Amino acid sequence: MSDDPYWNPGQTDEPSGRFSGGDPLVTDTFEGWWHASFDVVQRSWRTVGLILLIGVVLPRWILGAYNNNVRTPEKDVVVTDWGAFVREYSPGVLAGIIGLILTLAVLYVSGSAVLGAVRTAAAEAAGGFLSLGEAFSFGFKRGGRFFLWLLLAWVTIAVGLVLCILPGLWAIFALSLMAPAAVFEARRSPYARSIQLTHSAFWPALGRLCIVVLVAIAANILIAIIGLLLAGVWHAVFAGWLAAILTVVTEAIMALLLLAPMIWVLSASLCTYAWLRGRTESVSATSLSAEASGAAAPGGYTGPGEPGHPGSPSPTP
Repeated sequence: MSDDPYWNPGQTDEPSGRFSGGDPLVTDTFEGWWHASFDVVQRSWRTVGLILLIGVVLPRWILGAYNNNVRTPEKDVVVTDWGAFVREYSPGVLAGIIGLILTLAVLYVSGSAVLGAVRTAAAEAAGGFLSLGEAFSFGFKRGGRFFLWLLLAWVTIAVGLVLCILPGLWAIFALSLMAPAAVFEARRSPYARSIQLTHSAFWPALGRLCIVVLVAIAANILIAIIGLLLAGVWHAVFAGWLAAILTVVTEAIMALLLLAPMIWVLSASLCTYAWLRGRTESVSATSLSAEASGAAAPGGYTGPGEPGHPGSPSPTP
């Protein structure tokens, strides 16, 4: 008999028969996963949204404003004269180096913020909480190692898309759970662990993650296109200084619009990870949160609350 209060020994559609709707993160069915992802949004949108606003939206805004202002041609170039177009569009070596450094810095800060946001969502699902400082401290503590894995993931996806598109699409799917894997399983490679989890239930995972990835890609592409079009209009219609100001404001608005789908994508990824872990392991929101904190729940406790926070059980003597 399992000590896990969410264990369901009956037969279900899933091979494991685990967690039939009792846990806020670990689910069995697609319907349960769908509702759990929105429950995470409803429960944690303020805290997770604030973390993503500071750690993802703000750096993205700075990078987008820099790129749109530095890389926008200041004069008309004949489209047929491609050499002149490239020379005019190119911002120069120094601006290119600054842009590369900013891009890498944004990737590191954003990755760290996502780790902190996942950690916070898991803690709140377990009945605990994390302060803003604790969330960012956790994220930056693991962010350096995660940053290297993110670089490898981006290279994998880029190479796959260039080679034949399909390998790149597979990489996007297979590596989509790197963030929760890095949060809950610090001693394992999030790159390899994400691939292992997504392939442990390939077709059900593909269905769930296709929705997540499509929402993320559609939101990014739509908002990016709108931002680029508006930036082009500002530079074509207004003077240089006014166009620059309008571009910065436009980038801020576009970045804020991404916050809502970003929160759901993070929540759905977290619930997907928890569902895949729950198929083969006896886990719950509390045990996952305890894993992330590096502390074991006293006596194997898996009920509400997290070690060190209100609602958790008293330590056993």
